[in-house]
Amino acid sequence: MESKSLSQLTKDYSAGKISQQDYRKMRSKLLQEIVTGNIVLKENKYTPPHNSKKKSKKKIKLMNLQNKRPIFIAIGILCGVTIILVTSILTLR
Repeated sequence: MESKSLSQLTKDYSAGKISQQDYRKMRSKLLQEIVTGNIVLKENKYTPPHNSKKKSKKKIKLMNLQNKRPIFIAIGILCGVTIILVTSILTLR
């Protein structure tokens, strides 16, 4: 078996270059060799994505307003209904 990485095996299998049985055999051999220490793994050169520390204040405020709009609408409607009920009760007396 030639020295392949696990990701290369999965790419070959997904591309249809090797069958499922061959993939499973090669994968189990590769994992067994890694566990026994016959294959030394290379260090992963992963770099995390860059997070910008600057956040747009306008965007945050807009999102907060969008979340609070239904509450303001509901409060406005309840106040309107309350005013109508109070005025109708006072006029009927």
